[in-house]
Amino acid sequence: MIYLIKKQKTRISPTSSSSRGFTLIETFVAITILMITVLGPMTLLSKALQESRYIKDEITATFLAQEGTEIIIYGRNSFLNLSDLAKDYSCNLMFNKDSGYNCKEGSLTIFEREIVIDDNYYNNPDPDGSDQYLIISTVKRNGFLNKDIVSTSIIFVN
Repeated sequence: MIYLIKKQKTRISPTSSSSRGFTLIETFVAITILMITVLGPMTLLSKALQESRYIKDEITATFLAQEGTEIIIYGRNSFLNLSDLAKDYSCNLMFNKDSGYNCKEGSLTIFEREIVIDDNYYNNPDPDGSDQYLIISTVKRNGFLNKDIVSTSIIFVN
């Protein structure tokens, strides 16, 4: 038995326009859409990181300003010279990983504290002879103009 195999002519059709691939304009549009979808959240994330750093510095400055008033209150309770104490703790603050923020050792930070004692704030002696003093502890941050943190307290001194 002999089989005849009939050869069929296969005709290769010219490529259609839809199967040629992407055009240059389509590629640019796709890249632009991809950039917008990626850069939008990245920009928001970057802004959120900046804001969290700012808030962290603001909280630290608030605690340092409050610490300044507490130092003077401690000095009053220990019968120390308050004006000398205010001068000793008014400085460019440094940070040491063992002792925290201080005026003497460590690496320099962006914080600067100034403690002022106003003994003429309300100089009206009580019958027992004590006076009211106003303590103003201000923490400034380098690079943040007009963003000072101020803590005030009124103490009685005999």
